[in-house]
Amino acid sequence: MGLLEGKACIVSGASSEIGVATVEELLREGAHVTAGSRRVDFLERLRDGWAARYGGERVYVGYLDVSDEDVVRDFVGQAVRRHGRIGGLVNLAGYNIDPGLWFKPCTELELKEIMDVFKVDLAGSFLMSKHVIPHMIGAGGVIINISSTPAVAGYRYGCAYSIAKSALHALTRHIAWEYGGKGVRAYTLALGNIETSTTREAVKEMYEELAAESPARRWGRPSEVASVISVLLSEKMSFVNGQTVVVDGGTVML
Repeated sequence: MGLLEGKACIVSGASSEIGVATVEELLREGAHVTAGSRRVDFLERLRDGWAARYGGERVYVGYLDVSDEDVVRDFVGQAVRRHGRIGGLVNLAGYNIDPGLWFKPCTELELKEIMDVFKVDLAGSFLMSKHVIPHMIGAGGVIINISSTPAVAGYRYGCAYSIAKSALHALTRHIAWEYGGKGVRAYTLALGNIETSTTREAVKEMYEELAAESPARRWGRPSEVASVISVLLSEKMSFVNGQTVVVDGGTVML
């Protein structure tokens, strides 16, 4: 029996490389997964393989724009009607890493640029949590928000992203305090250098330099993030709540 046997989970941002790895891991551990993304055509192509390996009744994919509350409400409602309840929410949807924005100094940022990131990274996770929590109260459930090590420890780049991500730590703690007594747990994952095609393209010639920042002397893999998510969603973490878990090979030590 898997760690998540029978648990119904929602994964936003499921078309990203970390998202795909997470859906795979949750299915492998026995979960029923509703995977959402704006790139629903891509997810539909993946669904055939997932259904063949894990059973078509255990995986559903659909369109999800986390910045649109009506879409979020409908997506969550469909997942609840399908599974009866929601036991896990993984807020992986995030604003695309744009090298031009990532390397722009704080004082050169336009307000619109910051608000565009906030709309997805912060408001998106808030909206997903807002509409999922009522279905977790009493029955129990776990919410995982995705932050970054720059949001925890500061960094020389990524100002717009870090400001938005840092607010997710407060969201996680409020969820834990307000709903922990009603069976809801919440965590923030602070990710360091995780290798995907997007991150590699964003840093290019800095790749080796950034790998050397970590005591592990390498970039992390999406599958390693997915493994942490799987454990946090499980009952093995039942007496841990509101915490930040850093996944970066040891660069930031709390």
